[in-house]
Amino acid sequence: MTKKRLAFNNINQTSSSIWNDSWDGIRHESQWLRHLYLIRHGQYFDHAINEKDKKLTSLGKEQLEYTGERLKQMNIKFDRLIHSGMVRAFESASIINQQFDHQFELIEDQNLAEGLPVAPIPYAGISQHDVDAYGHKLRIDKAFETYFHRARNDQYKETHDIIVFHANVLRYFICKIMQFPVEAWLRIVLNHGSITKIIILGNGDVLLIGVGDSGFMPTNKLTF
Repeated sequence: MTKKRLAFNNINQTSSSIWNDSWDGIRHESQWLRHLYLIRHGQYFDHAINEKDKKLTSLGKEQLEYTGERLKQMNIKFDRLIHSGMVRAFESASIINQQFDHQFELIEDQNLAEGLPVAPIPYAGISQHDVDAYGHKLRIDKAFETYFHRARNDQYKETHDIIVFHANVLRYFICKIMQFPVEAWLRIVLNHGSITKIIILGNGDVLLIGVGDSGFMPTNKLTF
């Protein structure tokens, strides 16, 4: 029985492989790179009724100590430490901050809050009607536009930003920045406290590095 070989030339000619160079609406090129370190918050009390009670568990706090230590070990001069307004993201960012010798001024962005960006495919119990009812997409897209773009004219150096937020939004951002079908976001699994790195080149090209990296944690500390 002969195996049917995949015709790679056909794949490369499909519309799904086309890259939109002006995806961020910026047409100029820059010499500067933008590095984004996307962190999922730690394990939290997800069954709590009120949002303010959805705080990190003791394990979740420990996970973010490992994350912060890993970021410190990179020996990078980070520019900003940004977090969503939800308590579990604030706690996670605070713990990361404690691992550095130099403390950052934490920056809160309510647009990074957890939500439903788009109905996932394949269907997983979340319909487009559900997504429309929650009305999160405009807010989430605004957050994307805030952080995901090539260097603008007012950027004078290479930048490194840490952003601490939530799995649904983070997975959606991964698909959107890579120009994958955004409906695929639920197919990605991210451990608590994991690190996903995005590099945006000066010409708008994008590199995705270490999706959901949590190899710096002991295996008995891993949760998702």
